[in-house]
Amino acid sequence: MLLYFIRHGQTEDNVQGIIQGHKDTPLNAHGRKESERLSQRLKNLKIHEAWSSPLSRAKETAEIVLRHHPDIQLKLHDGIKERCLGSMEGRRRARGEHAPPDAESSHELLRRVTEWFDLFLSSHIPPAPLPASNHFLNGFRKSSESEEDQKVVMIVSHGAWLSCLQQLLSHMLKFKISHRVDLHRPCYNTSIMMVHVEYSHDKHKWSGKIENWGDIAHLRDMMEKDEEVGEVADDVKD
Repeated sequence: MLLYFIRHGQTEDNVQGIIQGHKDTPLNAHGRKESERLSQRLKNLKIHEAWSSPLSRAKETAEIVLRHHPDIQLKLHDGIKERCLGSMEGRRRARGEHAPPDAESSHELLRRVTEWFDLFLSSHIPPAPLPASNHFLNGFRKSSESEEDQKVVMIVSHGAWLSCLQQLLSHMLKFKISHRVDLHRPCYNTSIMMVHVEYSHDKHKWSGKIENWGDIAHLRDMMEKDEEVGEVADDVKD
């Protein structure tokens, strides 16, 4: 199964360096343009399922992509929302300022991201393969496994949330990392992290590989014009 994790398009708060967290901000005109570019890039991809944070900036990004996939119903889940930053939301962060006491701590965010990912994976365990001795159904089994392996799911979320997920996958779950991936790249708006996951019925566990991170090939000309914001203002230390 291929998971396309995507950061939402640009908002005016992104441009101004204002912390958003759970503040519900819409895409700006440039963010909608980014999302259109993303939609063109993914229009020929056979998306089977789509998830999004319920916050407007993520939901609108997902909806723009799904214009090319009208049969896919968008699923919203609070587990994919950005980190809550409490009284820090709606303003710029002072130099060296850490998250306030009323913010969601980094440990709480990690727990929420982990719980959502565990729930997601547990609901996508493929059917157990048929016994190898059943020659009559072997062809069907191989076909079913191939279809499951090619299933594509899009998940639209936020910068700090995605950075937390990246840490979960690479450090805690020990997912493999493609040689071409640079995990230090900025998580730009509408950037893609593609993750391949597969389930082993013998081991009763999932394994995976991060195939890319911070991929914004669809925004290459915008990058040349220096129109993109590389900093994730919501990525705040405790």
